[in-house]
Amino acid sequence: MKKFRTLEKQIGYRFKKKTLLESALTHPSFRYENEAASEDNQRLEFLGDAVLGLLAADVLMKHYPTDAEGELTRRKSAMTSGEALASAARILGLGEHLKMGKGEAASGGADRDSNLEDALEALLGAVWLDGGLKAAIRFFERNIVQILKQTEPALLNPKGMLQEYAQKQGFPIPDYQVIEESGPDHARRYCVEVTVSTYAFRGEGSSRREAEKKAAEKAVLNMVHP
Repeated sequence: MKKFRTLEKQIGYRFKKKTLLESALTHPSFRYENEAASEDNQRLEFLGDAVLGLLAADVLMKHYPTDAEGELTRRKSAMTSGEALASAARILGLGEHLKMGKGEAASGGADRDSNLEDALEALLGAVWLDGGLKAAIRFFERNIVQILKQTEPALLNPKGMLQEYAQKQGFPIPDYQVIEESGPDHARRYCVEVTVSTYAFRGEGSSRREAEKKAAEKAVLNMVHP
């Protein structure tokens, strides 16, 4: 279908079964108002949600090999949150392609977070069915991981995000202190503690800057994205 070529180019995947793509972009309200419509995106969203959880866990295990289960869980929660997925969906322009009922469309449904989140998850589910695991991984890395890296400050600049959060809450500027240095000169290890109000978080790294970033990430994941 020619109408989907722009979106397929945007997401970097061309569907073999265009009906899967069409279903992923069909809001339940459209099916409710049109008897001829046999599918909406709810079933695909159910599948996509499960696929998303699996792929997010796999990516985080690879990128944060030293994180404990609790830290991985918080990262996964932030990465797969409705707000994050809706943000990625907006950048992909999914709202422009959604088929909705007249009432849903008139009330701004094309830009509603829940609709965009569901559409992105449904799209991931559709890619999984159409192209299998490898296609789903490529879609996930291109259209979710990369976009969130560019738009989510916690992934790019946790120190800046933590300072902004502290200022909004009326807290003093976060204070970073080196707690411990260890190892030979060619392989130094730093442990840094950041204090935010009455809270303290520690991070380790091969440089002070890396340790500060890790400490800030923990603070962000616990305070900003608990």
